[in-house]
Amino acid sequence: MPQHLVMSGYWVEVEQRRNQHPRQSFTLTPQLYLGPLGHPDRPRYYAVTYWPSIEAPRENEKVRGFGLQGQHRFYLNPSQKASYPSGLYVSYGPHLQIFQIVYDKREWHEVQKPNGLTYQEYVLKKHSATISRYGASVQVGYQAPLVPGRVSLDFYAGVGLRQSNSHDSKTDSQYRTGRSDYAHRGWYFPGGVKVGVALR
Repeated sequence: MPQHLVMSGYWVEVEQRRNQHPRQSFTLTPQLYLGPLGHPDRPRYYAVTYWPSIEAPRENEKVRGFGLQGQHRFYLNPSQKASYPSGLYVSYGPHLQIFQIVYDKREWHEVQKPNGLTYQEYVLKKHSATISRYGASVQVGYQAPLVPGRVSLDFYAGVGLRQSNSHDSKTDSQYRTGRSDYAHRGWYFPGGVKVGVALR
């Protein structure tokens, strides 16, 4: 699921067809987040101000975390041309994600010099924040053979609702700039493309 790479997310979906019900399958999607923080929703321009900001900008932002999504999938008109489930489908299910965000921020810090005097220095200090996010979505998609054989292509879109929590209200709002951000809560619209390989 390559679209999640912009958020340093690595998603792999495993689909298992129900033998008793060929039109139905279950999917399980483990997720790993590791790398620089992604901000696709943040504007690329910044206003110029003559007054110093009260809150210093965060630097060297990185994310690590994990998630899990499970869905029940129902094929409306399954194709018989492939050995794996294919055709138009509807899927639904819950998800859970936990992110740890690490960043540097400049702060005033007391430093005692060898001469015994205490000075205030504006230095970078490392911080971390943990965000948990959970919700559920409904999706409509179409899975079809990409080339004759075991490779498939899946396009999907849908709607979902999710909630996020953090121990720090400032952190929660800092990473809630849009529907793609890590602490987003409310309605969102999942969509994208998946490239699959049939294992059997």
